[in-house]
Amino acid sequence: MNTEQSKHEVTKNKSIRWQLEQLAQKKATQKKVSHPSAKKYHKLGLNWKDVVIFSLAMFYTTLYHVNAYAQSDSSLQAVNFDEITSGMMMEFNKTTGEYHSLKLVQTEYDVDVFGLLATIKLKQTFFNDQDGWITEGVYAFPMADKSAVYELKMILGERVIEGEIHEKKQAEQIYEQAKSDGLTATMVKQYRPNIFTADIANIAPQEAISVEITYQLSLRYEQDFYELRLPMAIKERYIPEGFDAKLPLTYGVKDQMYRSIDINLDVGFELDEIRSLHHNVEINQNFSTQQINLKDEQLYDHNDFVLRWHPTLEQTPTAAYFSEQKGGFEYSLLMVMPPSQVEKSSQPRNMTYIMDTSGSMHGMALEQSKDALLFALSELDSGTYFNVIDFDSTAKALFPSSMPATPANIGKALDFVDTFSSDGGTNMAPALQIAMQRENIKSGYLNQIIFMTDGSVGNEAQIFDQIAQDIGDARLFTIAIGPAPNNYFMNKAAMFGRGTYTHIAALDQVNESMSHLFAQLQHPALTDVKITWDTSDVIQSPSVIPDLYLDQPLIITSKTPVNKTTGAPSFVVSGLSSDGNEKNTWSEQIKLNDDDRTTGISRLWARNKVEEMTDDLMLGGDHELLKEKIIDLALKHRLITEFTAMVAVDRNPDASRMAEAKAAQSAAYPQGSLGWRRNLLIGMLMVTLALMARRIY
Repeated sequence: MNTEQSKHEVTKNKSIRWQLEQLAQKKATQKKVSHPSAKKYHKLGLNWKDVVIFSLAMFYTTLYHVNAYAQSDSSLQAVNFDEITSGMMMEFNKTTGEYHSLKLVQTEYDVDVFGLLATIKLKQTFFNDQDGWITEGVYAFPMADKSAVYELKMILGERVIEGEIHEKKQAEQIYEQAKSDGLTATMVKQYRPNIFTADIANIAPQEAISVEITYQLSLRYEQDFYELRLPMAIKERYIPEGFDAKLPLTYGVKDQMYRSIDINLDVGFELDEIRSLHHNVEINQNFSTQQINLKDEQLYDHNDFVLRWHPTLEQTPTAAYFSEQKGGFEYSLLMVMPPSQVEKSSQPRNMTYIMDTSGSMHGMALEQSKDALLFALSELDSGTYFNVIDFDSTAKALFPSSMPATPANIGKALDFVDTFSSDGGTNMAPALQIAMQRENIKSGYLNQIIFMTDGSVGNEAQIFDQIAQDIGDARLFTIAIGPAPNNYFMNKAAMFGRGTYTHIAALDQVNESMSHLFAQLQHPALTDVKITWDTSDVIQSPSVIPDLYLDQPLIITSKTPVNKTTGAPSFVVSGLSSDGNEKNTWSEQIKLNDDDRTTGISRLWARNKVEEMTDDLMLGGDHELLKEKIIDLALKHRLITEFTAMVAVDRNPDASRMAEAKAAQSAAYPQGSLGWRRNLLIGMLMVTLALMARRIY
């Protein structure tokens, strides 16, 4: 083989090999490209270094979460605000979004009761037994309806933090600035109508903090007694299986169970009985007042403290009043109590019954309501006129106009009610319109409209305006059935209709409660109640006074200027009472006289006026003018309203403490200290994202 031939063979062999290698490489490349995961890897351009960096980032992310979880006290259960039954101080864990309670050391109540008005000063002491700062916490406390917080203090050692009323936006700015400056501060909020909360900034480790709130509570008269209820015990809750039984069994709260209660009771009437339902108390009389003290400092049960007192009722209506001078004005609280018993009214009645048969009334609510209505119809006498209206999405009346309660008409009504079934929506306006039209209102009669429902309404302003315009001489009595009605609407509708509101929460009590109400309506103690003043310069709330019925005392507040020349003003309260077949005029003259002891009447009057102006806002009044008036009144009387809030800032700050608090805040991510983990985590994530972006683009 010559040289040229050898070269050719070598070249050919080399060429074939090279071609085979190229073909294999090409196929391998095609295989990589066609495989989805390989294509993705190629596009991202990840290599083993990228994978290591990404893995480290994920590792430290997990480490952060484990660390944050470990920092939280696993012996404490998360607190749900909806389940709060007593005052609690909590820290907020931003990582988990949970609240955990601090140790409760002591609870003290100091209560003054004048008539139906209770002024309650509550002081609770808590202890932060952790080794770290609490940069964000909250104090929560359940409040009864008609309550108003007007003083707030927080005490940390010698530092006293006092609350001030401001416009809401200004209060928020003050709180946030104090928080960022490292000052201990708090701001009052409303979690829901019956839960008061206060945000708290900067609580030091191993530090005791006392919360002192003062609030007013309007007591309700239930049948024949007044009741004062103080939230005392933290109720037990379900504990998951396997949870350490040695740990606290109530919300994870470390409660030392120490309580003290001191009550000064001046009701304005003679009393038949005072008793505590669940706790041992000591009762001492001091002239017209009663001193009640809790005997046991240690709480051994899980009941709220409930005190009841039964006034001695006379044969005729009686009036009691309390007054207070403040800022050149006399503020008064008038209570008119019904007599012990009342003869059936001699005035003929015209009754209109409105029954909600919408879908939400399905089941026991409708059946119980039907039974009560059937009972009421069977009790009507032949001298009474009546009508029955059924409503859901539409309204239907039994008769075109009110008819006498003859046996034949009662029979038709019983058959009509017996056919009621629940269906449709809750459209109240047409039913009220029928009840208040001229055909169903009789001149010279006591016109009473009974409105029974379990539903709520969205167009309150329209309904209120309708009632105010069309009610005339009639009276509207609202009855809410079920655990969650629109209490605001039902109460206001009754107020505009000069009647009363009854809430029946337990369905098994519908029949009994409604039967009691129907019996009340047959026996009005006073109708056409009036207050006649000897001065024209008076602001009275309510301006239109409802009738007086058994178990339903009347409450009126007023404001008059103090005149040093003519002395305190006076007034006459009067009304028409039934005595068998006759109508008599009852009256009592009262002269205002400040006793230098009663407090809180001015605030109660202001709260009532704010409520009236808020109603005017909803009814379409001048928003800016009413808002200005509400703010002005709230600032003068220290009221928390829709437009005002209470904020408290440390008045005696310590420089070193402020520095520690600010350091704790800056180290919090989002709560507690991560130190180098935080910086490394952020750095790893940024490097990973940068590498991935570089390879993609």
